[in-house]
Parts: sequence; structure tokens; C-alpha cells
Amino acid sequence: MPRAKGQKNPKKLNWYGLGPLGYTHQFPVTGDWTSDQLGIEMVCFRIGHRRREGGLGKFGHFKNIVDLCWNNEEMPSLKRCIWNKWSEKQARELCRRDELGIAGSSSSGKSDMGALWAVVNYIVDPTHTKVLIMSTTIKGAKDKIWKTLREYLDALPSYPGKPLWSTNQLLGSNYMEDGYGDSSGIYLLAGEKAKEKESLEKLLGIKAPRTGDLDGSFEGLCAVPAFADLVAEREEEELRDLLPRLANMLPGRPGKIIFEIDEATGVVDSVYNAYRTNLKPGNPGHIQLVMMANPNLHWDVFGRFCRPAVGWENVTIRDEEWETTSGGLCIRLNGEKNPRITEKNEKLSWMLTQEELDDMAKYGKTSLYYYRFVLAFWCPQGADFGVYSQSDIENTGAMEKAVWGFGKPVMHSSLDPVFSTGGDKPACTFFLYGEDTLGRSIMEIVEQVPVQIDVGDTDTDVSYQLVREWRRQCEKRGILPQNAAFDATGGGVPFAGIVRHEWSAKVQGISSGGKPSNRKVGSERNSDGSALLANQRFGTKATEMWFAAHPFLRSGQIKGISTELAKEICSRKLSDRSTGLGNKVNVEDKRIYKKRELHSPDDADSFFVGLEHLRTRHGFKAQDFAADAPPQEAGRPGGPWEAFKRRARKLTTKTNLQR
Repeated sequence: MPRAKGQKNPKKLNWYGLGPLGYTHQFPVTGDWTSDQLGIEMVCFRIGHRRREGGLGKFGHFKNIVDLCWNNEEMPSLKRCIWNKWSEKQARELCRRDELGIAGSSSSGKSDMGALWAVVNYIVDPTHTKVLIMSTTIKGAKDKIWKTLREYLDALPSYPGKPLWSTNQLLGSNYMEDGYGDSSGIYLLAGEKAKEKESLEKLLGIKAPRTGDLDGSFEGLCAVPAFADLVAEREEEELRDLLPRLANMLPGRPGKIIFEIDEATGVVDSVYNAYRTNLKPGNPGHIQLVMMANPNLHWDVFGRFCRPAVGWENVTIRDEEWETTSGGLCIRLNGEKNPRITEKNEKLSWMLTQEELDDMAKYGKTSLYYYRFVLAFWCPQGADFGVYSQSDIENTGAMEKAVWGFGKPVMHSSLDPVFSTGGDKPACTFFLYGEDTLGRSIMEIVEQVPVQIDVGDTDTDVSYQLVREWRRQCEKRGILPQNAAFDATGGGVPFAGIVRHEWSAKVQGISSGGKPSNRKVGSERNSDGSALLANQRFGTKATEMWFAAHPFLRSGQIKGISTELAKEICSRKLSDRSTGLGNKVNVEDKRIYKKRELHSPDDADSFFVGLEHLRTRHGFKAQDFAADAPPQEAGRPGGPWEAFKRRARKLTTKTNLQR
């Protein structure tokens, strides 16, 4: 812990009225004011010493700990905490809530406060605090919250625990404080799909550190010998509030898990499900979950966590906080009202300036970009979502399962090789194609998996490994080569040749590069009534492929879209550039998407390759049938319902029925 150097006249210690609780006699005083006052503040923080008891409340003591450790003028520090309206608001709610969502604009300081909260809680009780830090990727965390956390720790003269930064962990002090272990400490995890299994294995079954079997009931706490004097002197109502807080100082106490998720919009659903079904029930009252992000979609992990108790329809851009369905709180840090602007405080140099806000407004103040990174609010329906909106997925039944007709659907597969579009992983989509009970042609996504490659196998070229493993996965599912396709954009002829050599020439190679086709764009028309063609509307073939799902979604012919896939589809925005030929539409560059979302939309690319495969090879066409059409419309003459009835009558004739 920090000590003031060369201090000749120690200041008087502030005990905050701890005498009646017995701590003035138990606390070892060293004579170094900074160290001793810090110890007192830590005790007050741990017991949540209230103002009516002589304390400052949990937040007041948290702030004093921060100031003594990092803002102490008598001590040099390489890291400072600049308090402001936003940092104080976050810290106050972190002190009050076991579940807190922080929806922040760009450069709002949410990751900084998350890192500071983790460090303070750990150094205050290093034997009984386990902190789990998660971000979408390890690299992303090391650029933000993990980097800041290390800066705060490294700015201290010393701190408890054993840092193993190469493996992204700080082992905590053991209960005897003469060694280290993983019962407590600080640990970094990845929340992306590729690291899902590894992270879940680390999360499941985790228990808060504990050194005994303390009976935490009121009756059990009253029976603790250390509380005998208090029980004899105080009223029951006061004891019911006081004793559970004082129990945080007992030797046999259970500790706490603090689980912080930064960039929470990119974390897989299974992580949040593990918290709800395993971590929280397994550690009742001894776990805190904090999520931080630029808001994106209602049904990504962050949106689910921050869902208002009153429903999204009853929360507007004017609301700066709300209670969530799980009993937590969501707070907003609206970039238009950041303290650098409202208080004209240039010390807050990391926050957005008015000039930067004006520049970001060029995308439109109703755009998804502006809502996410400035307003820190979930973009409402009807605003600019980019290529696809939430309603395109939610209101068309695309996340539901297909109800197949009498014919058995056929399994297909599409591959997006990692080198084809500058992606993160080779992504493979398996999907069914057939007719539903209404006679509509349906594409149903069954699963999406990364194709595994052995990077240690230096004798076999990666492309050969990729094709062989993809073929193996397809044959395991009974997929014929004519029902498989791959993106041949980056790999070109060499990769296509490997596919032909290792599998079959019947596997379809699809290029997402170059110019768009001259196919019709759904049922859209030009001003003169002629059919709108893809090369009239889109600037690139990749854009045409990304827009291709719109008519199929409207007609309810795409099913099985997972939450993870929906997030990728809805996160791709339009480019702000035009081709110079009638301002044709273009999707944003993959590099821009990856910089913002911290990963490449590989699963989405694989899905769109599969859709293109069905359109070009198997005649998949969007039918003029609304996904939410009423039953009577489905039965119009010549419609899908009539086709279904004709097939049913044919199948049930006397010659076709078997006894």
C-alpha cells in the first residue's frame, strides 16, 4: 500500500466513529498517516459505513481510497483518476447495485471506472475477492479495460497477489496471506464465439472465496461471539441492517465475485446464460455483474441485461436510467451531455468535443451509428439501422424453426474461408432447403461452426486442411457436393482447384467481388415501371449479396437465424461513400466493421454465400407472401395454401394410402 515519504507531522486519523464497533482497538496503527488512513477507509468501505453511523457511505469511502492511492498530492503517481459527474455517477451505482448496466457513448470513461472498481475491491480484500474481467476478445480487452486495470495496479508502490500477465491473471493472496492461489485474484476472459467453450469452462461452478461455514442468517449472526456486545446494546431493527455488513470482516466469511463484461454487445449468449443459471444461483448475495457497452440491439447480451422492467416501448431517449427486468439498473452516459462539454472541463480530454459530435452527426442523428456511439441508446424502430434492422429479423419469424411439409428438406452447406474476405475464422453454415406446409421454399439455418485447422501441422497447406475438414463435416451430415458452396473471392482459382481436387467439381464457387449482376431486386421497380436490377442499385457484388435476404425475410422464407447471426447481420452498416453512378448503395468496408465490432462478420458472410448458392443453383425465389399474412390471405386462389391442399389430396387418394 502507498506510504507518504518524509512525513514529519502526521495528520490526525479520522476513525469515522468506528470506536463503538470495536475497530479502533483491533486496527494496527503504523504511524504512517497515509497508510493508516487508507486502512480505515478500507474497513469503512467493506462494511458500508453509513453516514448516520459516522461514516461517509460506501461511495464516500471508495472515493477516499481512490484519492489516497492515486490522487495523493504527497505521493507521485503515474495514474490519476479525474473525478467528474459521469465517473461519480458510475461509482455511486457500483456501490449500490449487484447488477448494473452502463450504456455509454464513445470515450465516456466506462472502461476506466470498471477497471478502477475491480482494482479497489481486490486490494481492499485480496483474500476474499475474485474479479472476472471479460471483453469480446483478449486483444480488445488489452487495448482498453485490462490495459487500464494494469495501469492502476502498476501505479501503486506495491499490491497484494502474484501477477502472471503473460497468462492474463493476477493470483490472489491465500487465506493465510503467505502464498498465492486462484481462489481470489483478477482474471481476464474472452467472450467471443471462438473462445466460448474455454470461457464457459472457467465460469461454470465458480464459487466466491470463503474460509468457513458462517451462518449468514440473522439468528446465526447474532450468535457470533464477536458481536455479543452489539447484540446486547442495540435494537433488533438496527442489528438486522448492521450485522450483515459487519460480517464482511469476519475470518470465516464468504467473499465476493465481481464479474465485469466490457464491450458486452459482442459477448455470446451462453456467457450470460451461465451467469443466470449457474454463477448467480451458486453465489446468492455474493456476486456482482457489471456490463458496459455502446448499445446496439435489444436482443444481444447487453440489450437483454438492460431490458427495462417497464418494457422497451415505455423507455425513450429522455430517460437516463431505468430499473431492469432482473432488478438491476441501467444508466446512460449520453455523449451530447458529457461533462467536457456541459462543464467546459478540458481536463476531461478523452471525452468527445462538440466538434467531434458535429462530425459524427454527418451519419445522421437518427442513424444506428449516432445512437450507439453518441446518444448511448438503443436505436428505435424506424430509424436508420444499416443493411438490416431488428424488425427485419424479429417481425418476420426468421428466428423461428420451419414447419416442413411432406417432402424431406435437404441439407446444404456454405463456407466462407478466412482468407476470402479478411475474416477471423473459416466459417461454415449448415442449412436445410425444402418446402413448408404452405408450399413455400424455405432456407433454415441449422448450425454455424468454425472449421478447425491444425496450425501445428506444417506439412499440410492450410487450404488443403480447410477443404478436407469442411468435406468431412459435410459428408458426416450427408451433404452432396452439388449442395455445397464456398466464397472464392480471395482464394480464387488456386482454392477452387483444391476444392475440385479434394472433393468435387460440383461444389459451387461463388465470388462476392466485382460488379453486381443484372438480376431483379425483388419486386422493386424503377420510376418508369421497369424492374429494378441489382447493377442499377448496388455498387458491388458483395453489397448485392448482403441485401439479398430482404425479400426472403419479408415473405417468411428464411428461418433458424440465431441471436449471434442476427447481431452480425444487423451490425453491418451502409458505406457513406457512393460510386459516382447515381449514388448506388454500398455496404461498409469490412475493415471499418471490424474496427468497430472487434471481429469480422464471418458467420454472416457464410450465410449470404449459402443464400446466393440457393438462388443461383437451386432456383430459390422470394414468393409474394407476407410473413405475417392472415390465414385467409394464405388461402387465396392459386396461393401456397391451395398448393398444400392439392398435395395433401394427392397423397391421400385410395391408391396412395397403405393399409
